Amino acid sequence: MTENKPFNKNDFKFFIDLITKAGALARDIQVHGMTVRRKDDTSIVTQADLQVQDLLIKEISGRFPGAVFVHEENFDISKRQMRDDALSFIIDPIDGTAMYSMHLPIWCISIGVFRGYSPLYGFVFSPGCGMLFHNDDDHAYLNGHVLEVDKNIGVDNETNIFIASEFPRKFTLTAPGKIRNLGSSALHACLLADNRRNRSLAFIGQSYLWDWAGAIPVILRAGGQIKYLSGRDLDYREIVNNDYKFPEYVVAYSCEDFDLIKNYFVEKI
Repeated sequence: MTENKPFNKNDFKFFIDLITKAGALARDIQVHGMTVRRKDDTSIVTQADLQVQDLLIKEISGRFPGAVFVHEENFDISKRQMRDDALSFIIDPIDGTAMYSMHLPIWCISIGVFRGYSPLYGFVFSPGCGMLFHNDDDHAYLNGHVLEVDKNIGVDNETNIFIASEFPRKFTLTAPGKIRNLGSSALHACLLADNRRNRSLAFIGQSYLWDWAGAIPVILRAGGQIKYLSGRDLDYREIVNNDYKFPEYVVAYSCEDFDLIKNYFVEKI
């Protein structure tokens, strides 16, 4: 570890191996039977969420003593654990638990690494889709292959925009092309980094920091951009102080013209 580069080559290998191991654990539970229950907010949780989270925290703590953890399950959101001088590991053990509980393949494990309130590295693994996204200090990668966003993607009837499931209840979408929701925020967002293959123009959603934390560094390192729908830049300290919830809809996008994206989303009156 150096002052400017918190991770070395072995650290990146550690996280790739760890998230692959966690994916195998989650997949085994999904295949061989799981217990599904509802949380107080009626959202779904399974034992895989808890076991994967425990595995990640245990292994990361062993390599990074004193690490700060922010995670979805059994976390006191009133605690402002992230600090200016600390590495924080932001974990969503199963992003897309509803899809996971339905025995469908579109879910992922997400780890975001922040230094202070700045995103550094992301690791997002979808075992069912065979896709492992991550970034280092130089590039973003999908399964080890360098990703670079196409900023001049054409907008036509085969262009893809990914949305959060509740979004159509609040907004009308006027964009040409396909409007899609696959059930996993981190995976939706990471697909933007691979838009040369999948023709993705944007993903819009409003959720918690752990839903996006693994994807944000990947998108930025691949050359994508992220803003609030209002046009504001993300302020991660503000998000933490808002109980880790985004105060507005967040847009990850691949083109240079944000107004083009923004004008596709018309709020319903």
